[in-house]
Amino acid sequence: MSYLGQTVPYYDPTNAPIPQLDVERFNGNDSSVDFTLTRRVAFATDLEVFVDNVQQEPTTAFSVDGFTLTFTEAPPTGSNNIYVIYRQSYGIQNFATVSDGSITHSKLANNIRQMLTEQFTANGSGTTIELSESPADANTLIVALDGVIQTAPSNYTLSGTTITFTSTPTVNTAITVKHLGFRTTTTTTALMAGSVGTTELADGSVTSAKIADGTVIAADIAANAVTTVELANDAVNSNNIVDGAVTAAKLDANAVTPPLPNILMLSGM
Repeated sequence: MSYLGQTVPYYDPTNAPIPQLDVERFNGNDSSVDFTLTRRVAFATDLEVFVDNVQQEPTTAFSVDGFTLTFTEAPPTGSNNIYVIYRQSYGIQNFATVSDGSITHSKLANNIRQMLTEQFTANGSGTTIELSESPADANTLIVALDGVIQTAPSNYTLSGTTITFTSTPTVNTAITVKHLGFRTTTTTTALMAGSVGTTELADGSVTSAKIADGTVIAADIAANAVTTVELANDAVNSNNIVDGAVTAAKLDANAVTPPLPNILMLSGM
């Protein structure tokens, strides 16, 4: 590879007059032609490249592809004998790139990956329904009446969380509203049906305060599921037992003893 110009001393662009242009150096080894830049470059003419203090001609002596500087011939061996000046060092922005398919489901916010679906039943007189959150606009919804897709604004309009139909749906019409992705900035925490099992519940996480009155009935409790081990001291008292709930079949044979007879103590007997 032939060069023109003085080979020593090396020109150091870091000592150039103001404004100084950003620079980086590489070591030639007489075999490598590709060198990785720290900045993305659009065109070869955006760089000034020197090898042994000899300036190289863009597109003829070298080319660039993003972060890669490629010489047409391998530069000779030398310590820091290749240096690159970024001509567009001021005002250039470096953009990180994301590989195709690299963003997985787990990286998406809940309100993007969980396409909320809401269902209603028409009462035959009302023309409005209230959604649980405000969509971006009417076109970010899929609205269906008994499976028939409706079109905005001819069939319905949207204002905040309120959908108003242009005609009253007939009684018992099934109304389905599907929210599309990127609908709001609200982060939803809805869980898919059946996604929470015993392994997801921490010990002691479900307390009486979390259970609504009447939620747990006898049919929900497996036989022998609750024993004295599961009951805290004094957990069951007369205030916790519904009238008539304790039958003879629930009592141990020795659970109830007859009252002791009154013994009249007579003095002098």
